Amino acid sequence: MKTNASRGGLVAAVHRREDFPKDGHPAVAVVGRSNVGKSSLLNRLLGSVSARVGKTPGKTRGIYFYATREGHHFADLPGAGYARRSREEREGWARLADELFGSGRVTLALRLIDSRVTDSAADVEIRDYLENAGIPSLAVATKWDRLGSAERVRARRAIEAGHGAVWPVSAKTGEGIDELRREIRRSISRGEERAHG
Repeated sequence: MKTNASRGGLVAAVHRREDFPKDGHPAVAVVGRSNVGKSSLLNRLLGSVSARVGKTPGKTRGIYFYATREGHHFADLPGAGYARRSREEREGWARLADELFGSGRVTLALRLIDSRVTDSAADVEIRDYLENAGIPSLAVATKWDRLGSAERVRARRAIEAGHGAVWPVSAKTGEGIDELRREIRRSISRGEERAHG
């Protein structure tokens, strides 16, 4: 399935390794627990309503690639830690993720962390997985608008203690989105420099 790339549309819905896009564009993987706000953030970053936002966690059942105006793709992965899928289905997602991160196409991963839940074991597992795979990543604190000033201080400290530097964002208000976009561009450029250096 393909749409106009200039509008940030869906490029591919991947359920098998044969479905991965073959256009060679670098990919930014978007990973996190179910219900962390991946689709809402993607729509903000894309500047269009391309990713479906569902009320029920665990709606993403494959890896969805979205084109950006900057020339890279966002790869939206199924939410981690959602148990209402069969073991076979979850193992299939894991194999697809291994295929994606082992392909060399991912230059950066966004690790989405719910700013109200800063001690999730699933977030630590995602961090460790990406480190072991050698994938550069950014910790992104979602739903920042739902915290008061004092809660923000506590949440930032807690996330930084376990995940390093953090980019707080709100898909609802747009807070932090421009800063995150700039950091994504910088990170992709650094990755391209390393690849050609």
